[in-house]
Amino acid sequence: MSQEQLYDFAVGLLAKRDYASGEIRRQLSKQGDNELVEKVMDKLLSHHYLDDARLAEREISKQIAKLHGVSRIKQELRQKGLDSLVIDQALEDTDVDWFELCLKAKEKKFGDSLAADHTEKAKMVRYLQYRGHSMSAILECIS
Repeated sequence: MSQEQLYDFAVGLLAKRDYASGEIRRQLSKQGDNELVEKVMDKLLSHHYLDDARLAEREISKQIAKLHGVSRIKQELRQKGLDSLVIDQALEDTDVDWFELCLKAKEKKFGDSLAADHTEKAKMVRYLQYRGHSMSAILECIS
């Protein structure tokens, strides 16, 4: 595949949805050799078709709307191929009360009541951990 064809392929992918630079690099490396991939990546970045910071902000907003915690958000963004520094910077820039988010997730699933017994408490903890909330927020939330 030539450089122009690889570039057209990448632009076609980006026309459908936003991709992280890591995702696009993986897709392109399936189509061509590394030298061509790097040239195409440079061209995409110079035209501002790829913006990992913008993508991270959008994905964080989406995950917060789903009531996910910090660790789940980081995991989702890493799977998209975003750099750890970009993820950390984007999370710092968000103005979210993580305890309130954990409390909302708990109330949405289990209501306002406190856990009646140990098994119900354990169920709440597992659910909130799966959603990516920190243990300190979880313990404060279910007490």
